[in-house]
Amino acid sequence: MAGRVWILLACLGIILAGCSVGQTAVPTQLPTVAVLPTEVAQQPTLLPTATFAPLPATQTAVPTSTTLPTVTPVLSEATAVPQPTATFAAYGVAQTIGTSVNGRPIESYRFGFGSQTIVLVGGIHGGYEWNTIILAYNMIDYFLANPDQIPANISLYIIPSANPDGQYVVTGVDGRFTPADVSGDIRPGRFNGNQVDLNRNWACDWQAEGLWGDTVVSGGAVPFSEPETAALRTFFLREQPAAVLFWHSKADGIFVGSCDGTFQPSAEIAEIYGRASGYTVYSEFSAYPITGDASDWLATQNIPSFTVELKTRNGTDWEMNLDGVLALLDFYGR
Repeated sequence: MAGRVWILLACLGIILAGCSVGQTAVPTQLPTVAVLPTEVAQQPTLLPTATFAPLPATQTAVPTSTTLPTVTPVLSEATAVPQPTATFAAYGVAQTIGTSVNGRPIESYRFGFGSQTIVLVGGIHGGYEWNTIILAYNMIDYFLANPDQIPANISLYIIPSANPDGQYVVTGVDGRFTPADVSGDIRPGRFNGNQVDLNRNWACDWQAEGLWGDTVVSGGAVPFSEPETAALRTFFLREQPAAVLFWHSKADGIFVGSCDGTFQPSAEIAEIYGRASGYTVYSEFSAYPITGDASDWLATQNIPSFTVELKTRNGTDWEMNLDGVLALLDFYGR
């Protein structure tokens, strides 16, 4: 009996000892777990500090105020006049030089402040010769986009529509228009709001009644009776241009401005334009008698002038006229 008790006590001691060993195997603190190298690569990227290396070369740096690109504005009809360049004091500057019978502005666009002035005029016969107005606006757009084509000693003026009332009769639009705006009957657009033919209202062989082919037209009550011609006369006398060009259509040629005999300075610049453009140059318009013509009156003021008649009633002969204008600029820009 005593032996059995002893054996039981011995077994109980072993069991107690085993429990004690199991309890000491449970740690009182969690051990620090070492991070494997592969786990480091999976950690989220830390925010950079001042000691971090620069961005890789493939990254695009954020531009600073000194590296912002220069933005060149795209020109449109409603775009403001571009800023002057080192070559030009101003270009594309518009001003109103007078108003029509019905109060519409007659605008001129100036390019440069040179001592030699050249003036290009479209639309003195209004909507009847609407293609000359579009040609003038095309020239304005060309020199806005290419101001370097104007020599530094030149002031170029372009008057796109010298008869805005006549333009409105045909197009129903003031200012710029498109061929789609042109009405079927363009003949009424030849005259101003007083029904005067403005190219019969100048003081060279003026008559109260002039001719337009076989049609008798009004030359006005007296020379410069119309506000449009009066405004143009004031403009020409103030600016004293070296050359004036009028665009008409459609006799297909260049006609020298003169009054009571050939005015040689007009003939010389007409030849320059003719050689460059390809138009034939004529000493005078001989299809029918012309009275009160603007280009002829300028000869009486010692201002060289000529008329360019486009080939058709709806084309602009763009390349021909651009070449002619650039030749004039080159001649006076020397």
